[in-house]
Amino acid sequence: MEDMIAKIVDMDKKARSLTNEVKQSKIDYERQVIQTKETIKNNFLEKAKERIKINEQAIQKKADEEIARIEEKNAAIIKSLDDTYSANKDKWVNELVLRVVG
Repeated sequence: MEDMIAKIVDMDKKARSLTNEVKQSKIDYERQVIQTKETIKNNFLEKAKERIKINEQAIQKKADEEIARIEEKNAAIIKSLDDTYSANKDKWVNELVLRVVG
């Protein structure tokens, strides 16, 4: 009888030990899942930051090219206005004087 009780107690201890191992495995697995999830999230964020940086550089380059194009166009317009002024300033001054003085 005592032998049987000892076997039951021993089986209970083994069952509790197995239950504790299973619980610990579950906790370890959950930690591993959380850690994997964080790793994937961090990798995704890093790749997104890299793509943003690349896109930012491309957009900046395009903006710089557009600014240079506009500045060239403005310089050409200013030169044209300066040339027109230089060619016609005396004529315009004379015309204004004649209109004012009459």
